[in-house]
Amino acid sequence: MCISRCGVVATVEDGILTKVSADHQHPNGCVCVKGTAAPEIVYSSERLQHPLRRTRPKRESAPGWLRISWDEALAEVAARLQEIKARYGAEAVVFGFGTPSGSATSDCARWVERLANAFGSPNILTAVHVCNWNRGFGARYTYGVGTPPPDYDNARCILLWGFNPQVSWPAAATRIGQARRRGAKVIAVDPRRAGAAEKADVWLRVRPGSDGALALAMIHVLFDERLYDEAFVRDWTNGAFLVRDDSGCLLTEQDLTPCGHAEAYLVCDGRSGGLVSYRADRGYAQDAVAPALDGTYAVVLADGRAVACRPVFQALAALAARYAPEQSEAITWVPAADVRRAVRTLVGEQPSCYYTWVGLEQHTNSMQTNRAVSIFFALTGQFDRRGSNVLFASTPTNPISGFELLPAEQASRRLGRAERPLGPTDSPGHVQAGDVYRAILTGRPYPVKALVTVGGDPLVGSADPATGQAALAALDYYVHVDLVCNPSATLADLLLPAATCWEREGLMPSFPAGEDTATWVQLRPAVVPLRNESRSDLAIIFELATRLGLGEPFFGGSVEAAYNWQLAPTGLTVQQLRQHPVGMRVDAQTRYQKYAEADPRTGQPRGFDTPTGKVEIYSTRFARAGYPPLPVFREPAESPYSRPHLAEEYPLVLTCSRLVQYCDEQHRHIPRLRRQAQQPYLEIHPSTAAALGVADDEMVGLETALGSVQVRARLNASLHPRVVCTQYGWWQGCRELDLPGYDPFGPEGANLNRLVSDGARDPVGGAVPHRSQLCRVRKVAVPGPRAY
Repeated sequence: MCISRCGVVATVEDGILTKVSADHQHPNGCVCVKGTAAPEIVYSSERLQHPLRRTRPKRESAPGWLRISWDEALAEVAARLQEIKARYGAEAVVFGFGTPSGSATSDCARWVERLANAFGSPNILTAVHVCNWNRGFGARYTYGVGTPPPDYDNARCILLWGFNPQVSWPAAATRIGQARRRGAKVIAVDPRRAGAAEKADVWLRVRPGSDGALALAMIHVLFDERLYDEAFVRDWTNGAFLVRDDSGCLLTEQDLTPCGHAEAYLVCDGRSGGLVSYRADRGYAQDAVAPALDGTYAVVLADGRAVACRPVFQALAALAARYAPEQSEAITWVPAADVRRAVRTLVGEQPSCYYTWVGLEQHTNSMQTNRAVSIFFALTGQFDRRGSNVLFASTPTNPISGFELLPAEQASRRLGRAERPLGPTDSPGHVQAGDVYRAILTGRPYPVKALVTVGGDPLVGSADPATGQAALAALDYYVHVDLVCNPSATLADLLLPAATCWEREGLMPSFPAGEDTATWVQLRPAVVPLRNESRSDLAIIFELATRLGLGEPFFGGSVEAAYNWQLAPTGLTVQQLRQHPVGMRVDAQTRYQKYAEADPRTGQPRGFDTPTGKVEIYSTRFARAGYPPLPVFREPAESPYSRPHLAEEYPLVLTCSRLVQYCDEQHRHIPRLRRQAQQPYLEIHPSTAAALGVADDEMVGLETALGSVQVRARLNASLHPRVVCTQYGWWQGCRELDLPGYDPFGPEGANLNRLVSDGARDPVGGAVPHRSQLCRVRKVAVPGPRAY
């Protein structure tokens, strides 16, 4: 149901799921309140029961749903998609799925990608840019890989930055709790003192959106107190490469001689004082080089000009010095003493690890913030060491996304690629809701006419739902597969009922919680029969693929054959896994500091999978693409400092948080969960509320320059007085408890994304400011939301 992938036991009595509890024999065994509510989710009266076709125009409020057969539905989908492809091209069809981090689509997400690629569409709509692109993919611009998993089980210190596992990842929370009981320290960076931050040894209450400045402040402490690992920096980062003062570019052999290599970078040898070149495929041009990390050097170029150069490491030190904790405290709102204590703790209590998540993703400066945090950790020299962030040995499988099925020319046409070539459009090859909306409504850069999505709700989960509503209504054809009819699905032409994860098999080759789970393979059995006419996501995808003439890449429509192909490198089969429903372990041993191992092809150390073969403090790919190669901090598009005149009218900073009871925008119709969290609320500091004349539990209007919603006030003295916090995802009512739904498109509703603009984005990854907007709060004389 979410990223935690908890190992559980389902109790079934007379064919009915009655209970879900933690399986303590499973290496990932745990459960949260969402998991225990599974019986109510499975048997909810809100579930879609049959394929439904719209019979009335989308401009009418009543869709006139007509029940049809599965055969009729799938035949129609295949015919319409082929028709649109023939007329407009495969790129006119967008395929999508809900986030695997906050929904049950982990079973099908990669197969939806395969369907899109086999069909020929470059456009796969996801929410990866909203929740985890920088952590999962953007970190490769520093490390060459996404952020490696933290080794909580062996860490003495854990840094949690924008990540509260108590509400979003029970398996991680369990391991962190065990680490704390062993004596491990916890540092939490979060605007709210909640969950992990409540029990943290050091809590840094950062201003939302200023995390990049905080990371640079922490880097400065490493320099100022000489807490960095000098050997690691010299040997395994490009910190010694020389940067030209005149251009900001790395100095290369080609700068010195026309026949020099363009990617042979120069360092100053501390022993000889001369320049030595370095190439990723050959290493240094001479033995026993001791690259200098500081100093200024006059270098004569091929054209006779002399330029000053200095090592990247020194340039980073100069950048970080501008954000010394004593100076950046005014920016981040974090006391300097706390910043220094956090850095000393993380370095002094080694091995230490870190993890970032949504709190760092939802800002217009999120990519460079990720770079700053990644570089901070790299400077401690702990990458891929036991107890730090480790590239664990994991289950080997055949990749199933099928990106090799899509011609490169077609991939280059992906929506948003021209604007953000290094973002999600490049890796993993996804598009963003705002770009899809604009293509639908304007026909630029080409027409988009159809959407097929499995799960997801972009009108509640993504920014600017008003534009999204107009776009979905304008589609020629929209197919939505889901458990319930959510706000986005109300605009579909065809609704297809999905099975819950309790009614279908699911293959999980590896669990991401730790070393002991990374090689655990499980074929989750269906524990109860399919409800009504629902079908598993994979059954729908595979049958649609065969009807589209894509039987070969979909194994003749056999899910079991597909699973066996995916598992082939393990030597395991579906039949074996069915005999071991709790799972089996693949024999693989984690090795540490793999970057130092010799590459048998070159004889050189393996290094890192970056253009320079090193951790890139200076990102060569950013430099080539015209982005700042060092992790510069830029204020969020809307902040008290970037928009001071707007801040006069909207003086508060708005952030948001998750509720443990709900997977993002789902499950508010489930009585067991809704009893615990009945209505949307806004956390606000008591002094701020008092100045506004607002009392606890009073209805307030929450407004940004884009729109407004109505929520209840809840006093929270741990917040900064200039910060307020609410939750996203509110729309559903709960019939059993007679609790209302909330209009996702109107000001009397509580759809937070009505307040979030899609106009300002992170220039690399395209993140929008879900957690750093200027806002204001006012009292409203309204008894409550209108029913939805």
